[in-house]
Amino acid sequence: MSDEYIRGYLSDKTPSAVPVFMAFRDHALAAGEDVSEKVSRTMVAWKRTRSFATAYVKGRYLECSIDLLHPVEHRHLRASFHTTKKVVTNRFTLEPDEEVDAEMQAWLREAYADVGLGTAKRDR
Repeated sequence: MSDEYIRGYLSDKTPSAVPVFMAFRDHALAAGEDVSEKVSRTMVAWKRTRSFATAYVKGRYLECSIDLLHPVEHRHLRASFHTTKKVVTNRFTLEPDEEVDAEMQAWLREAYADVGLGTAKRDR
């Protein structure tokens, strides 16, 4: 079912941005066993109980975010900001020829584990 929604979401997007979006999606879905995907008209989110990553295509770029318990440094980082007292949203921009590198893949797994269940549940 989700693939149909993804095809719909990507139908009007710049074709050169689709492969990097799909790579990010693959890594977000592979972050853990119970990842679910929510596709809206404007973006896609990946979550367990709580969203831990989002992405959307803006022109020929992929705009994506990974929620962690800390800010990160990365060549594609555009901003880091607190979205709750504990959670820091790290926002990245990737061009069509760029990859979701090993660091970003590790952060997706970390986000799944540390933020995906919700920080209130995690601290119990």
